[in-house]
Amino acid sequence: MTDHSTNLPSDPVTEARAVRRFAMLLIIVVASAMSFTQIVQSTPLQSANDRSRWETVWSLVERGTFQIDEIDAAPGWGTIDKVRHEDHFYSSKPPLQSTLVAGVYWCVKRLTGWNLTDNTAEVSRLILLIVNLLPQVLSLIVIAMLVERYARRDFGKLFVLVVASWATLLGPFTSSLNNHSPAAICVVLALYPLLRVITDGERQNRFFALTGFFAAATFTLELPAALLVVVFGALLLKVDPKRTLTVFVPAALIPIIAFVALNCVVTGTLSPFYSSYGSDKYIYEHEGIPSYWSHPQGLDRNLDSPLMYFVHCTIGHHGLLSLTPVWLLTLVGWLGWRRWPECRQRTLLLVGAGLTAAVLGFYLTRFQNYNYGGNSIALRWMLWLSPLWLIAMIPVFDAWGSRRGFQIFSSCLLVMSVVSASLPGSNPWQSTWLLSLMERWKWVNEPEPPPPFEFGHPLWSWFPKLGDPQVEGEHRVKFTGTGSSLLDNVPLTAQVGERQMTLRTVCGPIPKIKGSGQTQLVAFLWRDHVSNFESEASAVSLDVEAFNAGKKSSEYLRDGIGGPLKRDELLAAQRLVTGLPQSVEYRPGHIRYLKTPLRPDKAFRCQRAAAQVLFQPQHFDHPLRYRCDLWLCDEIPFGVAQIEITITDPPTGQTLTFQRLTAVEASPFPSSDSSKAH
Repeated sequence: MTDHSTNLPSDPVTEARAVRRFAMLLIIVVASAMSFTQIVQSTPLQSANDRSRWETVWSLVERGTFQIDEIDAAPGWGTIDKVRHEDHFYSSKPPLQSTLVAGVYWCVKRLTGWNLTDNTAEVSRLILLIVNLLPQVLSLIVIAMLVERYARRDFGKLFVLVVASWATLLGPFTSSLNNHSPAAICVVLALYPLLRVITDGERQNRFFALTGFFAAATFTLELPAALLVVVFGALLLKVDPKRTLTVFVPAALIPIIAFVALNCVVTGTLSPFYSSYGSDKYIYEHEGIPSYWSHPQGLDRNLDSPLMYFVHCTIGHHGLLSLTPVWLLTLVGWLGWRRWPECRQRTLLLVGAGLTAAVLGFYLTRFQNYNYGGNSIALRWMLWLSPLWLIAMIPVFDAWGSRRGFQIFSSCLLVMSVVSASLPGSNPWQSTWLLSLMERWKWVNEPEPPPPFEFGHPLWSWFPKLGDPQVEGEHRVKFTGTGSSLLDNVPLTAQVGERQMTLRTVCGPIPKIKGSGQTQLVAFLWRDHVSNFESEASAVSLDVEAFNAGKKSSEYLRDGIGGPLKRDELLAAQRLVTGLPQSVEYRPGHIRYLKTPLRPDKAFRCQRAAAQVLFQPQHFDHPLRYRCDLWLCDEIPFGVAQIEITITDPPTGQTLTFQRLTAVEASPFPSSDSSKAH
């Protein structure tokens, strides 16, 4: 008997389905692997935004409080996204998400013994794998199920899944603790069961419950998503009022009640802290330091008109269409919704368009918040709508997906969007590539220029002022730090251990030497606490008038009798007074605030300054970059509170030496009560 079963003709539909599903699986696996790599290679505590949430996570687990005063003061942890409430600092972010992540951190800490301060990179990455990557994989699987069920053409099914995987600006946010990617995931998880009800006629309670829970969860992450809860509830109410009221509403109340209850516990009101933007919770002064929001910088300066803001939100440097042109297909889907009679999701086209217009309109009316979401790669407060934008593409591909010209056009849009989404790498907290180009070409507002030096003259030394020669007494300031001293001829290797440097001069009426200006002798003394070695004092003589006039170091440096120095003596003296291997002028920077042991209870108001030079030391075959950063303060003798010297290798960007010296003692120095109020 002959077996003819092996000769049966194959089913092309079944084969096509198998190939398509394998392609979908491959897309999801590759996208997940890329996100995994981004997370494990990402820098922890990337920005003030995610640090604000991490601080709450740490405080809840380590101290059992929402107050972040302690961790905010730790090096590398400070954030501007905080408020001052009842004499304590709190994150300005709604507390629910951070509380849930704190639960994950508690488990990680118990299982591994690691903590966020000693094992910051390991713990933060592990938590992100749990709270960001796993939900992302789930959302991609649900999107694949969605397009498989509701899209008709293979090209459109694969295209939409590829967009969701690689072409949105949500991708880089996976490597950061944020609210935008979880919100978009919640929309996906609410959208699929909603479609099963309103499109397929399903009536299972689980679909109503899932839609309600995840729509409300989206609201707890993005407050404008309250509209999403209302609209999805209305759609279900129209289909089945009883199940909507008895299943959808109770499920939605679970995250909403948790959100409101935690807000009441933390803020004492129903609203999160950021609803009080512009109040004294944001604008305050603490220990002499005004909050960032008292004088915001960069995009936060809010310089654009409503029309210009709208332009940049749509086709400008933060534009939805300029950064991810694939959303043009979404726009086509919305504009042509009457042309898709066979589309089973036509209602959601109107929902997506309406919610997008409403959310964009809401932020356009927030005139005091015209900052595009701060320093980030996207118009991030719109990203949670991405799943609705994906849905609008489906009828376009169903209608035109078989046309070769459309396939080429849409593929070009896809490639441009994938490239745009790939440029930020694993750090979403940076300027968009379009904004960077526009700033370079001076098409948009330039950064706020720093003020001129407050002491009124150009600066050719790392200390901006001398003691008053008419007032007798010693002027002295002692600096303490680690690494090598400024006086070690700017070495390439920093010695480990505490170093001290004392800068001093004795002032009083000094008679002028005939033919020369009045001079002051400035002495440098340093101590190495590792070897307990104290050097002899090095000293330089300065022409007071030339120094105060901002002359170059070669013009104000003198020998012991007021005359010019010889070349070798001049070079050695220049290294002492400039902190660099070559004399160079310092450039003024912005006003900043610094706390030092000189006055622990109140920060000094300082002006930043910096100078850098390329110099090739002996035994090196190429120049190195020497940079000196100063914190200048008129309240301190010699006018400098802190000095930082960095030596880097330009070809590799590697830091070879970093030195920081901070003022710890000074004379004369007024008490904090009698010091200047700034």
